[in-house]
Amino acid sequence: MMNWYKRHIVKGKIQSLLTGTIIVILLIYSGYMVKWDFVKIYQGIPSMYNLIQRMFYPNFAYINEVMTKLLETLEIAFIASILGVFLAIPMGLLTAANTTPTKIFPVLLNPLFSLLRTIPNLIWAALLVSLFSIGIFPGIIALTITAFLVSLKLFREHIEGIEENSLNSLKAVGANSWQILGEGILPIIKEHLLAVFFIVLEINIRSATVLGLVGAGGIGQILWRDLNHLRYDNIATLLLILFITIGFIDLLSLVVRNYSKKIHINFNNLGRYIFFTRLARFSIPFLVLLSVIYIYSKIDLTFARFILGLEQGQTMILRMTRLDWSYLPQTLKGIKESLFITLFATIVGGINTLFLSYLAADNVSPSRGLAITTKFIINILRTFPPIITAVIFFRGVGPGPLAGAMALSLYTTGVLTKLYSEVVENTHGNIKDSILVVGGNNLHCYRHGIIPQTLPNYLSLLLYRLESNIRTSSILGVIGAGGIGSLLTQNITWRNWEKVGLLLLSMALLVMIIDRISYLIRKIFV
Repeated sequence: MMNWYKRHIVKGKIQSLLTGTIIVILLIYSGYMVKWDFVKIYQGIPSMYNLIQRMFYPNFAYINEVMTKLLETLEIAFIASILGVFLAIPMGLLTAANTTPTKIFPVLLNPLFSLLRTIPNLIWAALLVSLFSIGIFPGIIALTITAFLVSLKLFREHIEGIEENSLNSLKAVGANSWQILGEGILPIIKEHLLAVFFIVLEINIRSATVLGLVGAGGIGQILWRDLNHLRYDNIATLLLILFITIGFIDLLSLVVRNYSKKIHINFNNLGRYIFFTRLARFSIPFLVLLSVIYIYSKIDLTFARFILGLEQGQTMILRMTRLDWSYLPQTLKGIKESLFITLFATIVGGINTLFLSYLAADNVSPSRGLAITTKFIINILRTFPPIITAVIFFRGVGPGPLAGAMALSLYTTGVLTKLYSEVVENTHGNIKDSILVVGGNNLHCYRHGIIPQTLPNYLSLLLYRLESNIRTSSILGVIGAGGIGSLLTQNITWRNWEKVGLLLLSMALLVMIIDRISYLIRKIFV
């Protein structure tokens, strides 16, 4: 028994050493590929510090213009979220394995939607701007596509999670397909509807802040203008308002979702029950109708321009299918750059997370004040899109993959630390107590008790972030931060649709390969 125990300990140490070695090798090699240069970064610190220092003096006279564009950003995100969620419900029923009228739909549509989900919303916006010109219309459609694809995935998973016995019990009492839909499936969808909507809304608000970089409306338009004009006092005002707004939306989302779980309406009579049932049934279509009317009233797009855009879109899609294989070497170079930006940022962010989560988690942090301060810092890191942070690094290290890798590393650190610190805080108190009683301190509890216990959760979060970072790294090139996004932006601007088709297909294949590798790693280690 003792020999088996010793062999088990030795095997565990060898696996840990091997894993650590692989991570170090990947970090060093990816750092080399993104042109990591400590001397260059050190020399650029004064320039970056000067830029940040200038941003500590906001121009509050600029607030009125910022608020106008901020409201436009929120309008775009809110309308797109409603439309996307509403459209995802019937499509979820068509593509879920247990509700589809024919097995052909899931086989054909699910791979298509998975492919479309690999295209970042900023790229959607750039494509739509090239068809319908600048304005909020391309922004709304781009975020509607994002909202639809995210909602569809979530709704399909919820629908396929319905126990087969509950549906069979309805069939056993003679219920037809419409009755099964109304009594067995739609209640499940309504139960998750609010949560899905707020998840999508949070994603869309963050995304809408940068759509203006490609002319798709919102606050990104004045952000890009001020960056080009070096008006850092204006940028400081803009970022401050963004931080407050996104923080408020996050808080509102949390409050509404928690409160909705506690709502319970007592139906004293049949009439009241019928009233609330009908209200719930027609509220979503009514909101969608209002959204369509609002879009029509806001957009400055003539019907003739809309038709022309559709015709151009048909031409664009046809040309995209004629892939320009001569562009493959440049495509592979862009793909490789995006991949190593992603690997570097994910590994650096993952390492930072292990240290910062110790400081941020209430149950292990050395002090309550330190935990609050650390949480505030990581909220700042995760609030602002990496495409904005990359601009600061441009000042110090210049455009290229290094600026993109550093910006994405900070963003990954913020997102992962928030998620993992919550996992740490939710661990059972017995783990900590068992180490404290033998003379350990909070650091010992975290290192030897909580990390081993929550390692599967940590790996899941890390792999999820790896998948997301692939998409994010592909759009950093829009502002010159390296990766395939630079090639995409150039060729969309020049209307080289054959090359754009090859770039999008290559990017989609990369994302799907990373997703598959992440899935296999989860099966082995998580």
